Amino acid sequence: MDRQIESKCLELVENFHTLKKGNRMEYTEMLLACAELYMAAGREPDLDRLKECKKLLKSRAGLFSNFRGMDELLVRCKMALSADPERYFDDLEQEYRRLKTFFSGEQTVLAAMILAEQSGAETLTEKTKRIYKEMQSAHPWLTSENDLPFAALMAVSGTDADAVYAQAEEIYTILKKNLRADRDTLQMLSHVLAIRDGRAEAKCEKVCALAKGLKAARRSLGWGSRLAILGLLADSGLPTDALVERICETDAFLKQYKPFRGLFGVGGQCRRMFAVQMVHASLSREEGLGASAMMTASVELAIITMILMMIILTSTASSSSSASSGH
Repeated sequence: MDRQIESKCLELVENFHTLKKGNRMEYTEMLLACAELYMAAGREPDLDRLKECKKLLKSRAGLFSNFRGMDELLVRCKMALSADPERYFDDLEQEYRRLKTFFSGEQTVLAAMILAEQSGAETLTEKTKRIYKEMQSAHPWLTSENDLPFAALMAVSGTDADAVYAQAEEIYTILKKNLRADRDTLQMLSHVLAIRDGRAEAKCEKVCALAKGLKAARRSLGWGSRLAILGLLADSGLPTDALVERICETDAFLKQYKPFRGLFGVGGQCRRMFAVQMVHASLSREEGLGASAMMTASVELAIITMILMMIILTSTASSSSSASSGH
């Protein structure tokens, strides 16, 4: 197994266990997303600093604020990693107010996080809104607040708003014919691929080949939102077979460690999603991937966090439905 991938996996696991010590009631998936945030930053979680950020957040946002919702830990980690936590929250709150609508929730906070770290954020916010309106116009029944962070990613990609969304539509059409997945996942994946380098056809072909290769190797990501993580590898120069082999090896390695095994560990499909991310993280240094400058680790982390939040929301809704039907 590649040593760099192994090292990253161990760092992720270590960060997870550190974060869990101070956040035992948190979703495992969110702890993993935050563990990866620290890994990308090259820093270890500081629980004392996170406690201070929790106090600061409580003083600035009420109990029912969206900043205190599902992604509160992510907000606190972002604050803790910044040089000035209070200034970071000010910038985040400002972007959130610019994006906010009556239906705003955690996904709007995530979109605000993407924009708050960019220069010229006000212009990018308007660009985000314009792209989001195009999404709603093209797919009124599919588009929801879940797509707003992807609109923000498109806005900060440095590409003309109309051009990047036009490619997303082209990709959606290609994927619909060639990839077995639900429509929400196809839309999400089209958004991820639109901000990767390369031609639409080539990127779609790579993702479809990866999905089929993993299924043949009995390491499928399923056909739901987890599948969208394959978009990160769409512009890799490595052949599909080599990528599938690395993902399978990484999946087997992660399975040795909590939280990737056992009764309370994440499922196999979620584990493989992190395996894909670990392979991608190693390739980013190894071959550069030719990705645009904006596709930094923090932006890529936003993609995996969005997918995880959708998984958590879906599982929470499913649990609530089961509980209701049981009475």
